[in-house]
This record gives sequence, structure tokens and C-alpha cells, in this order.
Amino acid sequence: MKFFATAPNGLSELLKEELQALGAQAVKAQPRGVSFEGGLIDGYRACLWSRLANHVYLVLLETELDTQEDLYASVRAIDWSCHMTEDHSFSISFTGKGMGIEHTHFGALKIKDALVDYFRDNTGHRPAVDRDYPDIQLHGHLNRNQFTLSLDLSGHSLHQRGYREGQQVKAPLKENVAAAILIRAGWPELAAQGAPLFDPMCGSGTFLIEAAMIASDTAPGLAKAQDMGFLSWLGHQREIWDGLVKDAVQREAAGLAKIPKIYGSDAHAGAVKIARQAVQQAGYADVIQVQVLAVNQAQPEADLQVGLVVTNPPYGERLGEEDEVKALYVQIGEMLKRHFVGWQAAVLTCNKELGLYLGLKAKRDHAFFNGAMECKLFRFEVEEEFFRQPALKAGADLATEVEMSMADLAQSEGAQMFANRLRKNLKTLRKWADRNKVLAYRVYDADMPEYALAIDYYHTLEAGEWLVVNEYAAPKTVNAAKAKRRLYEAMAVLPEVFGITAEKVVYKVRQKQKGTSQYEKLEERKDYFTIIENDTNVRVNFTDYLDTGLFLDHRDVRALVAKLAKGKDLLNLFCYTATATAQAAVAGAKNSLSVDMSKTYLYWAKHNFMTNNIDLRHHQLLQEDVVAWLKNPPKMEPFDVIFLDPPSFSTSKRMEGVLDIQRDHVELIEQAGALLAEGGVLVFSNNMQKFKLDTEALSDWQIEDITRKTLPEDFKRSPKIHQAWLLRKVGS
Repeated sequence: MKFFATAPNGLSELLKEELQALGAQAVKAQPRGVSFEGGLIDGYRACLWSRLANHVYLVLLETELDTQEDLYASVRAIDWSCHMTEDHSFSISFTGKGMGIEHTHFGALKIKDALVDYFRDNTGHRPAVDRDYPDIQLHGHLNRNQFTLSLDLSGHSLHQRGYREGQQVKAPLKENVAAAILIRAGWPELAAQGAPLFDPMCGSGTFLIEAAMIASDTAPGLAKAQDMGFLSWLGHQREIWDGLVKDAVQREAAGLAKIPKIYGSDAHAGAVKIARQAVQQAGYADVIQVQVLAVNQAQPEADLQVGLVVTNPPYGERLGEEDEVKALYVQIGEMLKRHFVGWQAAVLTCNKELGLYLGLKAKRDHAFFNGAMECKLFRFEVEEEFFRQPALKAGADLATEVEMSMADLAQSEGAQMFANRLRKNLKTLRKWADRNKVLAYRVYDADMPEYALAIDYYHTLEAGEWLVVNEYAAPKTVNAAKAKRRLYEAMAVLPEVFGITAEKVVYKVRQKQKGTSQYEKLEERKDYFTIIENDTNVRVNFTDYLDTGLFLDHRDVRALVAKLAKGKDLLNLFCYTATATAQAAVAGAKNSLSVDMSKTYLYWAKHNFMTNNIDLRHHQLLQEDVVAWLKNPPKMEPFDVIFLDPPSFSTSKRMEGVLDIQRDHVELIEQAGALLAEGGVLVFSNNMQKFKLDTEALSDWQIEDITRKTLPEDFKRSPKIHQAWLLRKVGS
């Protein structure tokens, strides 16, 4: 069986890890959620135990549509008697668009008509629509011509745990987002050690209750066990569900006996009253303590071991005046530094600048969304070495002086001009990126010659937004001091323009590479993150190498290779981290072979394959010097598609020590062409700006220049970034 669990924005990767821990198979993170496979018990288990999912869908139909009527026909063809009767009521939700269907209501009507006609034709009666309390809930999703119809197993959104019923709470933190924050903050591990948890601004108590559910091993779906969306479904297997619920009840009873200290406070008596009501309704009145207390009065109880402080302070709406909110954040920081040394702390804010007023250096931050509102979770180790003094000039330490100097630089005329250019670029690029689901793109490429930088933006699944800044090495004719100042001006404004912390701006110097320098390490932090490109998980590293593992300018080339290779055999030469192969495999390539000389990048490629559940038996990796391998390849079946993307140069003993792509490209193409099947296509590209294809020497090839077609929107300011061609053997 195939399932899809939807997730709050930005939590797909965390949900993937959760579902894997629950035993789901073929788990894959996607922008809207996570797909997985398994038996019905796995779908039930996700409904009962997922702390992060919104809905869990059982996929009934996946198909490609050619016309709008295909949607009706495909739904009408389902044997609905396996799922419901004409006496069942139903409702339909619909998302996405395509095939001329621009309105979700129209898509839902098409599904409804097909289902109703099925029963009318087969039984003479039709089931009724009930939008409020349906027996069966269906969900349709259309992405261009890809249509999926699913049964909503969860029915209600799983973030609704039941302890908020009857409350009128203004804009509370959603329960599954609160659970995700606690997981990111390390609460499951701390709770297992018996560590306490404290929320000094607990509001309606969401953090406290979710923390108690995690610490007591309580299934979040237990309170709604008799209100799931599958209970009236004809395919429901009651004995399986009852067994899972019985086990969850036993686990909760055992967990409650060893739950650690969980307590909270709030300066507003009304909030404390609401929190206590929710705690009572959740069944934790004997476990969670809540009291009226101002932030500056909060401190841990005597003899309490160190634990976790987690809170979601106001960010402007609840208190109004900006200065008052800033003062509150200073108070929170002072409270932590005075009374909670040794503790972990996690602070969520939807105004990133307010985090600077805490006076603590964050060890990590994560992007979160509460509904449509983008937030940041700052995580701290409350230790003296991470204390910072908020903006003091007189008597400031070195770190503070550097911060103040950077602040002054950010206000300089040059820095503001640079910032304005960035904002102008972002205004256009963000719309394009959102429209095309691009999560990694170039935002600036030496647009202003005096600021000779390339700036790439990445939105990772695990850690939110990052910037990678490559400085082009200045020629000797440029004044070194002026170049350095411009770099500092640029670095000073980047966090403000993008709304991220300085720690997530990674700086590198890009120079002409020599020998094998493209494979040399810059650092060894081993921090890998995931982005999604072309529906494929891609592993990136911002610090350890000059390149991140993904050449952004080749985005459209990779998409083309994936499209060409669907249902076919692919050979990827000089494959680097084999992202093009991974995308081709995800798109349906039958078999592939990816060849590169670097053990490091092939290991990276293997991880790209594994994170996309790619079968390594059909998609193989080979460590070889491509130049030497092409001279004497093993006997094998020819390939339908070959992707040849060599470096501009490379060391190789077989070619006088150096591969010169201008000199050697004809030989490489001909050697690769010998492995091409009849009617096959070779995609050739490179990044050498002055490269000229020797069309005369390649006269037995049909050549199509696709450089302009494969130049992405974010690289149109740099039209010479790469060149690309499609080559087919004449007469094949």
C-alpha cells in the first residue's frame, strides 16, 4: 500500500525521520509531506503515533491525465464497492491545478460526479455529501497532469489532539509544530534522562502538554482513537486498530510513572487559566504545574537537575510597542544567564531580529512555520562562554566591538547600495523560485563589479535558509584594502537582507583550480543538509569543500537528462555527486551507470541514491578515471542517453597528465558515442567560458545547441556560465 502524510511547511524531513522510526518503508520527503509504503498497520500506526503529520492518506489512484474528462473516467473506474456503500456519506477535498482545472472546487466536483454516477449506475442510489461529519473523506491532488486520489485515514487534522476543544484561544501554536520544536530542541533525549522542562511564557500551555505527551510515551492520536477517518471505511481492519490502541494505552500507563518535572508560568492570569484548563483536559493535572509569574521572577526549583527551557515569546502583537518587546527579550536573556546556567534553551520567534536581544550566541537555528507565519527557532547552551553583552560601546569586549563595527559597516553608503541591489534581485527571483519550486538558486553574481561575489541561496529541509558566498579572487591591480572593505560591507548586510543569522552565511574564495584541487577539503565539519530539486532529495555541504555538491547553473540540464532518460538506460560520465542520475532514477530511468574518479563524490552520490530509495542494483556507481575508462570500456549494453559533463581540466596520466576540454572534447565525444545505442542522444556540457565546439570534426553528428534553453532564470545575468548541446549520430 502507498501512503502520503502531509506536514506543516518545512517539517517534511523531520516527519520522514519519524515515519522511518515507526517502521514505514520507502519513505521519501517531498515539499508537501512524506510518501511511504507498507501494510495497513503502517497507515494506522502513523495516524496513532505521528506527532508531526497533519493528515495521513491511503493512495487509491495515481494516474496521468490527458484531458479533464480523464479525471472523471479514472475515478469512475475505481471499484468503490470495496470502500463504501451508497448509504455512506462522504466529502471531498482537492488541492493543486492543471489540465485547465484552475479551481479546487471544480476538481472536487469532478470527483464527486464520478463517485455518485458509479453508485447510481450500479445500485440505483447515490451516497450523500456531508461536509461536516462524513463517513468517508477523500482527497484529490493534481500537479499538472499527475493526479492522485486518496482516502483520508486521519479524517480530522492530526494536530487536533483534543485538549483544545471548547477553547477560544487566539492564534495558538499548532500542536504538531510545538512537538517538532521540542524534537529539534532535543527534548525526547533529555526527557529520557529525567531532565525537567520549563516554559516561562507558557501562554495556553501547548509546549507543556506536548512535552508531557513525549515524555510519557503517549500516542498523540490516542484521544481521537474513536474519531479516525477510516472507522466507516469498508477496508478497515478493526482487530489491527484495536491492537495498536491497546498497546498505546499500556505504553502510556508505563510512561506516566516516570515522567520528569514539567512546569510553566506566564505573567497573564488569563493565559494561566486557559493553560490549566488544557492541562486538565489532556489528563496531566497531576503532572504539569502552571503558575502566574513574571519572567524576571522565574527560576528553577531548588535541587532540580539541569534541563530544557523552551518558550514562544510575544513578537509585537501581544504587547504592542517594539521597544517593550525588545526589553522583554533582554529580560528573558538575563533570566537564562542568571538562573539557568547549564540548561539548554530553545526560543521561537517570528521576528528574527528580536533574537539578538537575548544576549546569547545561538548554537543552531531552524526555520519553522506556524501556519503561514515564518519563524526561527534559536537553540542555546546557557554557558558563560556564549554570553554576549547587548550593544555596549563603552567597555565592550572584542566580540562586541566586532559586532558594532559590522553594524557600522552595514550602514555605509556602499553597503546600502549593495543591499538595495540584493533586494531588487530577490523581488524577482523569489517569485520565480516559488512558482517553480526552486529551493536553491543564485541571487547575485558580481552584478556590481566592485562587489565581486557570487551568492547562492539554499533552503534546506533540516536547517532552513543558508547563503554561500564565493568571492572571486581580485586581480593584483585592485587595491586589496578596498576589496576587503567591500567584502566586509557585503557580509555585514547579508543577514539583515535575508533574515538569517551570521553563522549561516558561509564565505569562500574562488580561484583558478590547479591539478586535483577541486577535490581538496576546506574544512571537515561534515555538516550535510538536504534540498529538493526536481522532486529529488539532494545532499549538500556548505563548509567542507569549495563546491556544495550541486552546480546550480546545471539545474535545467539535469531536468532535461532526467526527462530524456525516463524508461531508458543512462550513462553519466564525470558524474560528480550523481545528482543528475538521481533525478533520472526518480523520474523513471530503467538503469544507469555513473562514473567518476573521486571516491569522496561517489560516496556522496551513494547517499543521494539512498535518500531517494534508489535501487543500487539498477543504478550503479563506478570509480574510474573517465578518460582512461573511455579508451578501453568493458563490454556492456549500449546506453540510450549519455550525459557527458567534463571539467575544463583534470589530471590524468593517460593524457599527458592533463585533460584539456578544448583540446580533447572531440575524442571524448567520439569515445562516448561508441557506447550510445541506435537512436540515442548524448548531452554534452561544460563550464569553460571560451570553449568552442569543433563542429567540423563532429560532422557525423547531428548537433543542437541547447545553451539558451538550459540557462536558468537565476543565471541569465551570466550567459557564459555553461554551454550545452544535444548530439545524435547522423542516420541513427
